This record gives sequence, C-alpha cells and structure tokens, in this order.
Amino acid sequence: MRKLRTLLCLLILAVTIPSALRLRSALPPDTQPMIEKKYGGWSGVLRLWVCEDWPVGAGSAAGWVNRCVASFEKAHPGVYVQPEAVDIGALSAQGLLPPDLVLFPPGAADASLFAPLAFDPPLREGLPRDPRAAPVLLGGYLWAYNAGMIDRLPGSWHDTGLPVAAPSDDPAHLWSAALLALCSSKYSEAGGQSTAAPQGEIELGLSRDWPEETLAPAPSEGTLSCRLPDGFEPGGAWRVFINGEAAAMPVTPREVRHLEALSDQGKGPDWRLAAAGDAAFTDQVLYIGAVNQENADRLALCRAFIAHLLSDECQSHLHRVGAFSVTAADSGYPAGDNLRTMEQLLRQKPLLIPAPFDAAWRQDASGIVRDFWRDSREPAAILDLLARRLGQ
Repeated sequence: MRKLRTLLCLLILAVTIPSALRLRSALPPDTQPMIEKKYGGWSGVLRLWVCEDWPVGAGSAAGWVNRCVASFEKAHPGVYVQPEAVDIGALSAQGLLPPDLVLFPPGAADASLFAPLAFDPPLREGLPRDPRAAPVLLGGYLWAYNAGMIDRLPGSWHDTGLPVAAPSDDPAHLWSAALLALCSSKYSEAGGQSTAAPQGEIELGLSRDWPEETLAPAPSEGTLSCRLPDGFEPGGAWRVFINGEAAAMPVTPREVRHLEALSDQGKGPDWRLAAAGDAAFTDQVLYIGAVNQENADRLALCRAFIAHLLSDECQSHLHRVGAFSVTAADSGYPAGDNLRTMEQLLRQKPLLIPAPFDAAWRQDASGIVRDFWRDSREPAAILDLLARRLGQ
C-alpha cells in the first residue's frame, strides 16, 4: 500500500510540474520593478504647520486643509501630509523640529526659512506675489447696515445724525484700516440723494434675490469726502449693532455668518451688506511656503502640495469654511449666499493686502490709520499712504 501511494504521488508530480512551468512563463516577470515604478520617488510624511490668527467664516480653515490633504494623498500614494495647528510663536521658536510646509498669516514667518516656489502661482490680479510664498485663501471686510434705520449707505456719515459702530483693533484684525478703506470714496450731493444704490456702493437685501449682473458698482465719483460722525469711537460694535443702536458696522465673513444665525432665530436687526470705498483692505489672508531642505524629491512634493491648494479643485471648496478664492476659480458659494455676494463685491475693488514676510506692516499701518476719523486730511489721501506702505 505504501508503495502504491508513493507511485501515485510521483505520477501527480509528473503531471503538475510541467503545468506549473507553463503557468510561470505566462505570468508577468518580477513585479518589484512595477511596484517601484508606481510608487517610485520619495514616500513618507510631510509635516504642515497651520498658523491661523484670524477666524474664517466657519471659524477655522482646518476642514478645507484636511479635504485638500486627502485629495493630494490620493494622487500621491505613499505620501502623507500631516497638518498640525501651531501658534505664531512656534514659527520663531528655537529647538523645534522644523516642518516641511507652513501656512501662516502676513508677517508671521521669516523669508529665509523658505525655499523658492519654483512655479508661477495662478493668482488673481492684485494679490501680493513673492518668490517664496503664495496666498491660498482670503477673507475681507464690508459694511453691514441696519435697513430699519437707513435704506442705503449715505455718501458721508458726518451729518446724518446716525451712529456708526466699529470694533477696536485686535491682533487678528486691523479694523481701523478696513474702516478707512470703506470710507475712502468721494461722492456728490446729487448722487447722495438717490434712493437707488449709489455709485461705489452695492447693497444686498436678505429677502431679495439680486441678479448677478446688478453687482457691478461704478467707480465712485464726486468731490465730497466720506466722514464719520463727530465723537465716533471704536469698540463694542457687535453688541451695539445687533441691539439696533447703530446704523452700520464693518463685518468679515465670520460676522456675516453670525448675523445670519441671529436672523434665522428671529433676532437682531434687519441687515444688509454694502460695499463702499475706492479700495478694499484685508489682513485676512493665509500664505503657504515650503521650508528649505536638502532632499530634492521631498521639496518637489512640498511644491506640488502648494500647487494643489491653488488648483481649481481645492479653491472651489473654500465655501465650506467661509473663505474666498485667491485664483480665478469660483469659491463654490451657491446663488443667494451672502458670502457669494461679498466675494463678488470684493473682487470688483483694488485689494490692499500685506505681503507674506512684511513683519513691520501692522505697526506701520496702525500708525498711518490710527484715529483717522479725527484727521483733517481726506480719508482717500490717508488710504493712499497705506497703499504705498503695503506696496513696498
């Protein structure tokens, strides 16, 4: 019996070995080269420091960053981007392991830390260009006004007898510069009596569906300057405005979302948005740069990630966090969204934005715009000084 089993096994081997050899010849050759071709190059973790010092409409840009990280990782198997929230102090701290990429507000980082971008970012006209960093998202400032007190913005607030509110400057917002820009246009007495949206100003009614073709303000005209009321002082703006005690206040996307939430609850004033001024100032911008390093493949992937954030795919999702696109791409806000209108209005004005590595911009700008409402000079002239400083 044992001999019979042995003979049977030998017969099976005699049949299967030739078949196995034929099957092996039909299979692909060594697959290792194919794997190396597909996943070739550098692989590992790219560390991204995210330094946010101002809140977007949703409070944080983290959701947008994470979404873009996921799509980048899908397109680059074996490469992982690890975002980490840090404060501004981390960018200058000693003894910390430097990241590969940094997302930062204007003036928070040292240009010497960063490698050249090595590509021309597809930025919209008027945004600061620097060889070592590119903006990836924006916020901005507009007027919100109480429609129960006024039916439109006046050419000047000085003689209206209406109170105007504005927040005090804080580390994340130079409200005084935004207010200066909103007060920088000139008007004529005839134009100031019009009941329609005056030149240089477009309003948005929450209960009205404005066709997009109406959102095209003409340049401001006239010889009279916009002035704030006598006795104006910044501070406590939110409380004053939502209690119906102020005719208008400057707002960012964050305040717009808060006003919407109040309106949904049947609270707060009947408010509208309006643009005014010869230019739009914003310090609400986040830049990104790739940190200097010797590994060329790793640096190339950092640059690819920056380009990915500027792609239409990523820019079109900025509506998810209440921010605006820095390219020609649409941010993705649906028709009728207040932030869609806000973005359109801001796109129609020259932008005044601090450069990425301008560490002294805030101190200098504060000195230029401080208490401008008490200055005998025209707001447009002071804005010109600010524009010259930010354009250095």
